[in-house]
Amino acid sequence: MAVKDADKFITINAKDQSQNIALLIIAVFLAAIYFLNEFYIHKEPAHIATVSSAEQAIVEIEDSSGNSKVYVLPKEKSEIKNGSKITINKDGSADTGFMSGEKRLIFAIPLNINKATAQDFEALPGIGPNLAEKIIETRKRLDGFKTVDDLKKVKGIGEKKIEKVREMISVG
Repeated sequence: MAVKDADKFITINAKDQSQNIALLIIAVFLAAIYFLNEFYIHKEPAHIATVSSAEQAIVEIEDSSGNSKVYVLPKEKSEIKNGSKITINKDGSADTGFMSGEKRLIFAIPLNINKATAQDFEALPGIGPNLAEKIIETRKRLDGFKTVDDLKKVKGIGEKKIEKVREMISVG
């Protein structure tokens, strides 16, 4: 009787083992399909829908701990200006200002040359710290720029440099 039980155990054990091997093969096959699909590179680039800045307001909100997020709001539902930064203080009050020049350029929001800081100007291509300071000095001397072309009055800025940044700047 013990021999029959042993034969039965070996038969059941062999069945379990073949089922386990079959399940393992299926799991490996499914994992391979998943990873191939996950890392497959499509030949066509992804389509990115753009919305003109006339239809949206891009706003940065920073909390009292210094964490900030950028939000895109429909312009018709928002009275907040495009490129604004709202800082929430620890007491719950809020200060408004402008996003950094770098962030404004990333989101294709023109940099207002009458309000930009030296650091904002440095985000523009071809403008370093010295030229940024010259722009601010000239802006003070002229009591603000009336047009983008007024930047030509800054020593070191010519037509080529203005054309390079024209789409990235504004006077108001």
